[in-house]
Amino acid sequence: MANIQSHRIVPRARRHFGGILGAGLLLLMVLVAVFAPLVAPHSPYAGDFINANLPPAWHPGGSPAHLLGTDQLGQDLLSRIIYGTRVSLTVGFLGVLVALVLGVGLGLLAGYYGGRLDAILSGVTNLLLSVPYLVLVVVLASVLGRSLENVILLFGVTCSPIFFRLVRGEVLRLKALPYVEAAYSLGCSDGRIMLRHLLPNLLGPLATLATFEVSAMIFYEAGLGFLGLSVPPDVPSWGNMLALGRPHLGTHPWMVIFPGLAIALAAFSINLLGEWMRQRLDPRSR
Repeated sequence: MANIQSHRIVPRARRHFGGILGAGLLLLMVLVAVFAPLVAPHSPYAGDFINANLPPAWHPGGSPAHLLGTDQLGQDLLSRIIYGTRVSLTVGFLGVLVALVLGVGLGLLAGYYGGRLDAILSGVTNLLLSVPYLVLVVVLASVLGRSLENVILLFGVTCSPIFFRLVRGEVLRLKALPYVEAAYSLGCSDGRIMLRHLLPNLLGPLATLATFEVSAMIFYEAGLGFLGLSVPPDVPSWGNMLALGRPHLGTHPWMVIFPGLAIALAAFSINLLGEWMRQRLDPRSR
């Protein structure tokens, strides 16, 4: 009996390994972001020119007090990476939340009512999607200025067309099904049909898309920070750290390597979780 159970558990664990690993890494990053003041060994803003440009602790000349080394201002890299987790996850989650609210709400209305409303909203969506995304983001970020709130709003608005198109297309398909027509014939209001009969059938695709968009927004925020268009330069973020360390890449590469690894790890964990969700929530994948 034990052998039979072990043969069943091992394949299940293999199937869910990616999702478990992704969820575990993401949970760890969330905990690090929440408890950053307790986890970080130093203040991310405190500079010490005496200990500037220190290499990682395991390199010659490194210090155990600064595990990943310091930058040209003497700021502890590990502490700044820990606090940078807050910025990246905040932008990712809140940006996707804004995109969900806008895209899902407008997509439901456009797909359900159709007509002129659908034509106007679809036209605006197609116009936004016709512009190269990076060009649009850079231009709008230059106009709005550098702040965390502006970055979240920018990503939320510019990513909402993706959710709009998904929701609109699914609503056009679902509203022609017999159970929706039966609910309408029984006198259900339009709001009840959209919220109780249409929206629950969209939760699977929306959850999968939202997961991948969180990963994308973390990359976008780092790119804007590298260009000097994200949060203010005094705010510790992974993009700002890349921009600050770029001139010293040849002499002090750890200033760029460790923030880059943090970005890659965040995207890797979220993409693992998103791929697992896609496989579990999409019947065609199963």
